[in-house]
Amino acid sequence: MEQAMTQRQTSWSRWLIGAVVAVVVGVAVWYALTHFVMGTQTNAGGEGAVSSEMTTGDPAELPMDDFTKLALEKASQGDVEGALEALGVAIAANPDGASVPHYYRGLIYVEQGDLPEALNDFTRAIEIDGHFPQAYASRGTTYLMMSRPAKALEDFNKAIQLDPQNPNTYVNRARAFMGLQMLEEAEADLNKAIELNPNLLPAYFNRGVLYMLQQRPEKALADFNKCIEINANAPAPYFNRAVTYIELGDKKAAATDLAIYLTLSKDEEGKHQARALLDSLTGTQGLDTMLQEQVDSEENGHNQ
Repeated sequence: MEQAMTQRQTSWSRWLIGAVVAVVVGVAVWYALTHFVMGTQTNAGGEGAVSSEMTTGDPAELPMDDFTKLALEKASQGDVEGALEALGVAIAANPDGASVPHYYRGLIYVEQGDLPEALNDFTRAIEIDGHFPQAYASRGTTYLMMSRPAKALEDFNKAIQLDPQNPNTYVNRARAFMGLQMLEEAEADLNKAIELNPNLLPAYFNRGVLYMLQQRPEKALADFNKCIEINANAPAPYFNRAVTYIELGDKKAAATDLAIYLTLSKDEEGKHQARALLDSLTGTQGLDTMLQEQVDSEENGHNQ
C-alpha cells in the first residue's frame, strides 16, 4: 500500500492511504473480460473502489474474431490459461490486425502481475491501431504501476485526445500529474472527471487525497464523505477520513472510522496500520472495546 507523500509533512500524514492504481486492476480486468458475457456493469465495492479503473471499454463495442470472443467467455468462467491460448490463436491468425486480442491479453498479463508482457501487448495494439484509446489508457495505467508517471502522462494525453468523454482516464491522468507534483493540473482533471460522472468514487477519493497533500482537510473531508455516500462498503475512504478527522482534531470520529475500516478491509497491511493508528488514539483496551462495539452495531443492523 502506498502512503501519500506530502509537501508539508504533518504528524499524521504518513498514515494517509495514497490512491494506488494497482489495487483496482484486478477489478478492471474482471469487468473487461466478463462484461461481454454478463452484459452488465458492476460497481466495485471492495478495496479496489478507491482508485480509477483501467479504461477497458465495453467489449461489445470492440471488433473481435471468434477466438477473441472465445477468450472472453473462457476468462469469464475463470479459465485464464484457456483465454490466453485463444488470444494467442487470434493473434497468430491475423498478426497485422490483432489490436484487440493484444489489448485483452495485455489486461490478463496485468492481472497476473506480468507488467513487461502487458506493456508489450498494449504497445503492439497501438502499433496496429494508433486510434485505440483504451490501449493508450491501459498502457498509461501500466506505466503508473511501474512508477513511470511521465510516460503514463503521454499515453493518457493521447487517450483523452481520442476519447475526451471518458472520466476514468482523467482520474488516471490526475494520478500521473500527482506523481509529477503537478497538483493544480491533477485537481483540474479530477474536477473534469466529476463533471463527466458525478458519482465516480475514484475521482472523489483521489481529490480527497490531493486536498490532504495541499493541507486542505475540510475539502478532503467533504470528498471522503461523498465516497462513503456513494459506496458505504468501500474500506479505504474510512481510513482516509479518519486521518482527516485527526487533522481536524476530532479523534473520536477518527477512531470510529478506523474501527469500521477494520471490519470491512481484507488488506492485511492496511489493517495493521489501522490498528496501530487506532491504538495510538485509544490505547489497546480502547481499541478492543471499539472493535466489539462496531461488531455489535453491525449485528444489530442485520437483525433489524
